[in-house]
Amino acid sequence: MTISPALRNLTKYALFLGIGVGLLWFAYRNVKLEKIMDSLRHANWLLIVLALILNYSATVIRGLRWNTLLQPLGYRAEPWTCVHSVAFGYLMNDLVPRSGELARCTLLNRAEKIPVDKLFGTVLLERIVDIIMLLIAMMTAVFFNADALSIMMANADASKGKTLLIILAIGIIGLIATIIFLRKFSNIPFVAKVNKFFSGVLNGIKSILLLKKKLQFVLLTFAIWLTWLFMTQTMMLSLPETQGLGLADSLFLMVAASLGMIIPTQGGIGAYHYTTMLGFVALGYANADDPSVSEVGLTFAAISWTGKTVLELIMGAVGFFVVTFFKMKKIPQ
Repeated sequence: MTISPALRNLTKYALFLGIGVGLLWFAYRNVKLEKIMDSLRHANWLLIVLALILNYSATVIRGLRWNTLLQPLGYRAEPWTCVHSVAFGYLMNDLVPRSGELARCTLLNRAEKIPVDKLFGTVLLERIVDIIMLLIAMMTAVFFNADALSIMMANADASKGKTLLIILAIGIIGLIATIIFLRKFSNIPFVAKVNKFFSGVLNGIKSILLLKKKLQFVLLTFAIWLTWLFMTQTMMLSLPETQGLGLADSLFLMVAASLGMIIPTQGGIGAYHYTTMLGFVALGYANADDPSVSEVGLTFAAISWTGKTVLELIMGAVGFFVVTFFKMKKIPQ
């Protein structure tokens, strides 16, 4: 029996959502919600709003950085069109995991007529750079919080790490097999189209080698991560329980949250909460009656994830509207 693409996508969506909801339940299963609600009532909501502004500022910077990668390919795009497309990509990631990358390329393609394959190549390049930056942030966090990281890893389920390694190995083997197949059967029309697409992707990735403004790209990259760091610090200051945490602690928690976002759930639901909680446990904010749980951490996760997600949904919808009804109709933005 042939499974329709719609049913396959629905199954994948349900699976990812199930993983996220399961992690969310696992994180909050032993927590007294009235304590979290009491902490929310005493939060500084002005600082929370400021943190969300910083969050969107990082989206703006990411859009401007993406625009710098298009110029070496011989294409020009309106900076704000890139920003709106990035915002729309975040919205799609909140709805369907890992769909945002292609969604923002498709939207920018419709507005600026830049080939999707080349755009997707630049997005893959961005992901490679982000992984490098995450590794730098991890090493810096380890330098300042080596003990906390060891505690966090000890509290994490080791079987999850083994599962991820197995998935990674299967992915690498599958990629090698795909490359061999595409090379061997390049004379087949369908395979030739796939080869053409991947050739465009490769050209997109190579765009960094042709950048004339390499320093601008590097500065924008660090600006994105510094904005995320200050956003985390501002969110810390909004809760009475975490006002004493410094930038080094915020860096550690930013890395912990980023690791949760790697897991393919809708907008990081569940995974973000769980790894953030582990980060707070590692920093000594565990419950007295249950050292594996941190109500403070789960309060922080609830505020930051909910605020981030609502903001992404709103600004993503605004971005789609602006690009679709203004840019594509040639009406000045």
